[in-house]
Amino acid sequence: MNVFVTGASGFVGTNLIKSLSTFEAVDNIFALYRKKEQIALLPKVNPVLGDLSSLPDLKLGARIDILVHLAGYFKTESKKLCENINVQGTKNAITLCKNNNIQKILFFSTINVDLKSKGNYAKSKLMAEEEVRSSGLEYMILRPSLIYSGRSGSLGKIISYAEKLPVVPVFGSGKAKEQPIHIEELTELTLAMIKDFNPGKTLYAAGKEPMPFKELVTSIGKGLHKKTSILPIPAKPVYWLLKLFEKIGLHPGISSEQVAHMSEDLTADMSETLALYPVDLKPFEERMLTFLNSQ
Repeated sequence: MNVFVTGASGFVGTNLIKSLSTFEAVDNIFALYRKKEQIALLPKVNPVLGDLSSLPDLKLGARIDILVHLAGYFKTESKKLCENINVQGTKNAITLCKNNNIQKILFFSTINVDLKSKGNYAKSKLMAEEEVRSSGLEYMILRPSLIYSGRSGSLGKIISYAEKLPVVPVFGSGKAKEQPIHIEELTELTLAMIKDFNPGKTLYAAGKEPMPFKELVTSIGKGLHKKTSILPIPAKPVYWLLKLFEKIGLHPGISSEQVAHMSEDLTADMSETLALYPVDLKPFEERMLTFLNSQ
């Protein structure tokens, strides 16, 4: 099997390429990189230099069985960039498939599409999902939750806060539930989906169990051998203030969508995913304690 991967140099992409390079079901990996210095020097990897805008013009000259479309823009402040990269970029990925007779696409969306207060990122991912569904290709859509791995990913900042401060600032009460998934679990699931493709499915990729954000912070504190609590910051006034900033083009470093994310439950029923792909999900606290105790 030959696989084409966009977003090969990102957090998820780097881990996926590494796992694909030793995956017995895969013969060749065609990986899209924007710069030569990003290329992973691993077995089976055939680097393709370019970006999402260059996809419609690519002639691969090789049989590709499936496209894994990871590339995306995660900062929610810019509607234009979200739509250019997440929506138009997905359209370009679909064009690549049609021009190179690639029949299957695995599209990485986000659990953020379930937010009641959707920002530019979530809205653009929903739009991209519809592009994939109407493409005429055999598709699967995956909606990952918060992805973590040691100090990488979104939880790295929280670990840093917990190391330096007795409290971690949180928008909202800290009672909103998260369901983080470890990068190894996400990668294992992705490999299984590539090997055993189920067209037309939209699945979630979330951790073993939902947990309030304040418990997530407490678990990190346990691993650091210190008592760590949260400092609740009222979410609604901050959310609407940020919406105003975004409307007039100001970007203070945190977005309204990020605030909404921290003040709403973002959990998933994993029963359908695990029935198709029985990945071994481990409790967040177990993985976090193992990592932090090894430091």
